[in-house]
Amino acid sequence: MLKFETEEELSVNITSLIDVIFILLIFFMVSTQFKKNSLPLDLPKSEDSTEEKADDNVKVLAVNKSEMQLDGEKVTLDTLEGILRAAYEKNENIALSLECEKTVDFEEVVQVLTKIQNAGISKIGIVHDPLD
Repeated sequence: MLKFETEEELSVNITSLIDVIFILLIFFMVSTQFKKNSLPLDLPKSEDSTEEKADDNVKVLAVNKSEMQLDGEKVTLDTLEGILRAAYEKNENIALSLECEKTVDFEEVVQVLTKIQNAGISKIGIVHDPLD
């Protein structure tokens, strides 16, 4: 009977396995798409552009729990419509940027939007913090 007495250790060469793992890691890092915190918008494309003075055409209305400011000046809900109507009569291309804190009641925001609409302004941008 033949007896083989060789004690050879079996081992796995993992060098090529490490190379494959790094290649897969690089592939997944490059091909991964990260989620953006924004609303999907389908905006129209414009072929021509007009440059206008932003100072004359844009008003900023900031609303928080205690007060309202239009371009840095305090206003009340009662006087807001009259001031905006006078500004709209001077310039019909006026736009309004509405900035509200999270603490403002929705009912108050609706009242402000109603006053803006009654003044005749239809270009309204609502500024908000990114959604969580």
